[in-house]
Amino acid sequence: MTRRLLGSVRVRITATALLAVACALGVAAAVLNAGIDHDRSRILATTAQEQARVVTEFNPDLSTRLVLPDDATIDTGLVQVLRDGKVVAASRPLRGLGPLWLPGDPTAMRVSDPIGGLARDVRVVAVPVTASNVKAMVVVVLSLDQYDHTVAYLQQLISIGMPVLLILVGLISWFVVGRALRPIELMRREVAEVATIPGSHRVPEPANDDEVRRLARTLNSMLDRIEASSARERRFVSDASHELRSPIANIRTELEVALHHPGATDWSEVAAEVLAENERMESLVAGLLLLARSDEGSLLPAAEPVDLAQVAADMIAPYRTALPLVEVLTEPAPVRVPRVYLERMVANLVDNARRFARSTVILTARTEAGMAVLRVQDDGPGVPEVDRRRIFERFVRLDEARDRDEGGFGLGLAIVADLSRFYGGTIEVEGDGPGAQFVLRLPGVTRPEPVLLS
Repeated sequence: MTRRLLGSVRVRITATALLAVACALGVAAAVLNAGIDHDRSRILATTAQEQARVVTEFNPDLSTRLVLPDDATIDTGLVQVLRDGKVVAASRPLRGLGPLWLPGDPTAMRVSDPIGGLARDVRVVAVPVTASNVKAMVVVVLSLDQYDHTVAYLQQLISIGMPVLLILVGLISWFVVGRALRPIELMRREVAEVATIPGSHRVPEPANDDEVRRLARTLNSMLDRIEASSARERRFVSDASHELRSPIANIRTELEVALHHPGATDWSEVAAEVLAENERMESLVAGLLLLARSDEGSLLPAAEPVDLAQVAADMIAPYRTALPLVEVLTEPAPVRVPRVYLERMVANLVDNARRFARSTVILTARTEAGMAVLRVQDDGPGVPEVDRRRIFERFVRLDEARDRDEGGFGLGLAIVADLSRFYGGTIEVEGDGPGAQFVLRLPGVTRPEPVLLS
């Protein structure tokens, strides 16, 4: 449970937000410290320069006795004036002290409080001055205790505020991400019930038109397809079971009757009936297997071009004696479909036309706009407009009694539709005249133009 929680999106996003804010605060703290150090140096330099300016204003001639302000303190800056390394003037608190800066010392340095420990952070800054061609060194003694106190107060606020800010960011991120992921969790639960609870399932779509709503729409579309596919599979299994039950029952009946009257039974006739029913079952199973391979996408790949017109002419030959009139009008129409599947499609279309034709079946094969087109037309009752899509579904018969007598299962046109779709083609019922005209279109093979060699 702990591992699952740590791996959740909510925890990862919250941790990422905390890490980002912590990094930002760390960078801000580093910049602030750099700014404080720079500000401290600026304060020292500015105060020292100001005190040196005051000294030169009070004493235009540095060679005479020097006068210094009486109100100077260690907080505003005490002054010691050196000339030739000797103290020539000093603020009252510094009188009696030796030089606080010697040649070779840094111009700014930290020292202990020279007047009795009144301050903790004491700095000495030396500023060279020149007046009336006399050079001197103004040494400024300055306490930064007040500045340090302000900085310490600011740092204390930051040390308290940063954890509080991180906690607030974590709580807000946890809450906001939880609110954002709540619809997704509801979707997950709904989708999880698809495999365990029967019935129709749909995920709720949020009101906001955002990524979550688009995800919900996609999931609902997927659930629609799953439900439709499941319904087709159940109907397919039910129809297949029903169709297999009939020949099995017929075989059982034939054998039971023969066994009850063995002396009066024509066993050759029984064998013929059993073989006929067995052929029907073989045809049904073969059709089901072909449709299953089509559903799985495991049909044979397209190989060498095959002439659709030649296949049509070959497949119509056995029916020429069964119908008074069979016409075949063909032109070369090569396609990249394995011959075994092409023969199956043409045979199913021709068999369907023969079954319903009164006297005539006409086949036309040619290439039109880069597509190999096969038209199979009969003069039978035709196909109503409302049924022109439905007849390509599995186990659909428009004339149940007649189709059963002819040995059909309602799979022939479904096989044609699946095979043509797999190889990039279509099958449709066209025309408004008498009879039915089935039009099979498959991508044609473009012959390469000859290359002229110079």
